This record gives sequence, structure tokens and C-alpha cells, in this order.
Amino acid sequence: MSPTDSAGARADAHGSSSARRASSFMERGWIRGAFLTLAIGASIWIGIAASSLGVDARGVATGTIALSTSTGSAAIVLLGLFAVATVIAAAVGRLVNAVVGLFVLGAVLTAFSMRTGAISSAVFDSASLSSIGIEALLWTLPVAIGVVVVFRVAGPLPDVPPRHDEGPWWREYFDLEALRASLVGGLLPIVAWLLVRSVMKGQAIGGACVGGIAVGMAFRLVAPRIQPAIAFISPILLMGGYQWFVASRLRVGADALFAATLLPPELCVMPLDTVAGTLLGVAIGIGWARSFRKTDTIHS
Repeated sequence: MSPTDSAGARADAHGSSSARRASSFMERGWIRGAFLTLAIGASIWIGIAASSLGVDARGVATGTIALSTSTGSAAIVLLGLFAVATVIAAAVGRLVNAVVGLFVLGAVLTAFSMRTGAISSAVFDSASLSSIGIEALLWTLPVAIGVVVVFRVAGPLPDVPPRHDEGPWWREYFDLEALRASLVGGLLPIVAWLLVRSVMKGQAIGGACVGGIAVGMAFRLVAPRIQPAIAFISPILLMGGYQWFVASRLRVGADALFAATLLPPELCVMPLDTVAGTLLGVAIGIGWARSFRKTDTIHS
């Protein structure tokens, strides 16, 4: 065989190999897209279906466990929903990545929360405003467990190089450097305070979601070499703590503040609104922040 023929054969083989890789990539992309679409659709349906299982004394789907006619049943429903959604999120994360998986988890809780009562329902049920912040704080634990499960099943983001070659796995996610970067979670109550200007449910979830986007973008930009697991957790903790602090300093009842339209805007965000908006928004913010970093490499 002449050198020319040999070079031509190698070129043909290389072209054939490239075509196979491109075909395989397109097939994987199609499968991922279809699975993601089905997962989001199923998640929304699950969230909507579960919202009717916990009601307050007025028969309204409750946005807080404390206001349910059966606190135990409401807790079981919410934690069961969260567990099922975490399994779906982990499966999506395994197929795509952990951030997309947590976006799906946020979609489940958003669908649920949109069907539940707003702050007006809590006021009519004579709820303590401090309980809103306390319940958001309590949500930090299951959210932290869910985030860890999704990242462990899906694996770390491929465009964030490992920082610790040895030692326990959690150091990649929760070391001192990650804890310092998690302070950007304080953007959530700030954005909620700026955006929420009514007691409408949509504004509460929207404010939390936009705040989550700000947190996700800020975390990705200030800490591009840290796996962003803690970015999904710290905003809920900081929002709940801030809500409790604000509510504990009020000297007027919730009903009087509501009637005078003087409720602090951050207290209009119910605990589920905080959790759902954070998971959804942080995932979006991390994705958007990639476009600002030219050195990021996205692997399929």
C-alpha cells in the first residue's frame, strides 16, 4: 500500500470514528433531554397531587406543617414527597449533573408550594410569624441530606477540579473555604426584601427564586473551584434565621400588620416558598454564571 493510500485509510478511519462519536453524543443528548422532560413533568404532577394531602382548619392546603390540622400527617406527606423527589433528582443528576438534578427537586417543591396557602392563610389561622422562620430553619436538615444524596449519586460537577486528593469526601463540599463562600446565601433575604411587595403567592416564590439565582451566580463567580453543594443549603438557613430575627422584634400582632399592609416583605415568604425558590433559583444561577467564565469547560 502506498503512503497516499495509507494516509487516506487513516483519514477514513478517523472520519468514521468521529462520526460514531458524534452519533453516540447525539443519541445520549436525545435520551437525556427526553428523560429530563419526563422527570420534570412527573415531578410537577407529584407536587400538585401531594398538595391536597395537608390542609389547615379552614380546608386550605397549608404552606406550613405547624398550621395543618394533623401536624404528624403533614410532616409525613412533606418528607415523603421530599424523599420521592430526591430519588428523581438523583436519577436526573446521574444522567446529566447534580445541579440539574437539584433543579428538578426544586420543580417538585415549587409545584407543591404554588398550591398551598400564602402568608394570608397563615395570618387567618392565627399563626405566629416567628414560626415561619423556625420552620424554614428546620427545613435546612432535610435539604442538606437531599443535596448530599444528589451530589453523591450524580458525582461532583465535571468542570470543577478536585481540591483534596485525600481525606473524607465531604471536604470537597463543606470545608472552611466552602463555608466562607456560603455567606453569599445572605443575598436571598436581601433580594426577597427588595422584590416582595404583596402577599401574593407568586411574588413570594418569585422573590425566593430570584434571590436563589443571585446566590447561585455569586457563588459560582466568587468560588469557581468549589463544588456548589453548600450554595443550595446556606440560603435557607440564613433566610430562616433572618425571618425569625425580624418576627421576634415585632411588637404588633400579625393580624394588625396584615390589615395595615405593614407586614415585613421577607415574612411573606413561606417556608416551602423559601426551599423551593432556593433550589430552583440556585440551580439556574449556577448555570447562568457559566457564561461569564470563559475558562469553564462543560463536559457531557
